[in-house]
Amino acid sequence: MRKMKKLIAVVLMAVLTLACAVPTMACTPPLKPPHIDIPEIEVKIDDKLQAGIDAAAKKFIEKNVLSKPVINNVTYIQKTTRYGTYRCLSASWNKVDNATSYEVEVTKSDGTQKTYKTSYAVLVKSNYADEFLDDGMDGATVKVKAYGVDETFSLWSDEVDVDQYNF
Repeated sequence: MRKMKKLIAVVLMAVLTLACAVPTMACTPPLKPPHIDIPEIEVKIDDKLQAGIDAAAKKFIEKNVLSKPVINNVTYIQKTTRYGTYRCLSASWNKVDNATSYEVEVTKSDGTQKTYKTSYAVLVKSNYADEFLDDGMDGATVKVKAYGVDETFSLWSDEVDVDQYNF
């Protein structure tokens, strides 16, 4: 008798499962995305525009004469005391010959950026003077570009991750 009840329960479950699944499959239409032909686009550059592009490329090559800076280290220190929290970002890189100034770009992990200009091969900023450092530097990167006399410049250095120390 118990075996019969179990058998009937299993059969009813199977019938109920099929009754719920079959109408769903029967009502779902097949997916047929539309086919779109994209025409090929040809771009023709006139002579004046081509001459302008060539002149800009030549000027870039003539002005890009400084060597690329190499970042030595980038450190972010955060120290919390009972009087407040002190945060400091410091970066150093090799001095580029004939460079008169440097541009340092700090990019946080959320994509926000801040650019600093300095005439030294080092940058030190604290949260007391710069609110950009208040939210921390988790996943931040730094890169440096050198500038010289007569509008000469270098390429951007390789991006370096910021080392963090919390005390």
